Amino acid sequence: MSGLAVVRVNGAITVVNAIASWKGSAVGIEMNVMARAEVSSDLSVIPDDPLVVEAAKEGLRFVGGEGIKLEVVSEIPAGWGLKSSSAVANAAVLAVISAYGEKVRLIDAVRLSVRAARRAGVTVTGAMDDAAASMLGGLVITDNMRDELLLRIPLPELEVAILLPSKESARPTSSIDARRISRYSSVVGSLMELLPKRLWEVMTLNGLIYSELLGFDAEPALKAIELGALGAGLSGTGPAVAAVCRDCGEVAEHWSSLGRVMRSRITNQRARVELTG
Repeated sequence: MSGLAVVRVNGAITVVNAIASWKGSAVGIEMNVMARAEVSSDLSVIPDDPLVVEAAKEGLRFVGGEGIKLEVVSEIPAGWGLKSSSAVANAAVLAVISAYGEKVRLIDAVRLSVRAARRAGVTVTGAMDDAAASMLGGLVITDNMRDELLLRIPLPELEVAILLPSKESARPTSSIDARRISRYSSVVGSLMELLPKRLWEVMTLNGLIYSELLGFDAEPALKAIELGALGAGLSGTGPAVAAVCRDCGEVAEHWSSLGRVMRSRITNQRARVELTG
């Protein structure tokens, strides 16, 4: 039994949202979530959030442990479609398992975090695509119905600009209606067939489809394309918009009048256990 572990995982952005067809794709980006876990006689988590609790319990079930002291710190803004829930669950699960000195394949840890997210009620599809991109980095394609990783490949570590729109412009005109969105399964499924060859075009088209379905303004993404972005679109169910560029300077400058702009990069780095003892 190790006793202590510190783990870091990535953030992610959407390529194809899985709500319509249950198959999705995402890309890992440089935004960190850190989890520190220490073996204990009981369960104590910070923050005291249902997702963190369920993730800790999944880790404990895996190792057959009884208690853990767990703290999770995230630099990913929550509630914007930037995969913060998946990253938090990933970090928590992996930290608990590592604190007990056990080994787990990263893809199996992803499945545990997806299970935790479902138990906590924070996901429609289980978000296997988001969790896999956060844990494994690079581009991932997943079957969220079966919790299967279909493809993972490294990518050039291009720049990423992320727009967190001002409150007024971020307000959607419709709520998430999964049954309505599922009627577009064949349309979204056809985008999946273009991956990974037409990656950035697929990201852009997915963003346009979901912006229309969810009532978001697609103009920021379209303007990013005009300014040279390789791909741009709504991330998750929004309201954040992500653009991938060789140089995101002009995109970030334009977006600065629309809300908060964050800068990042694509990462191929996998989750890492930084300290055990």
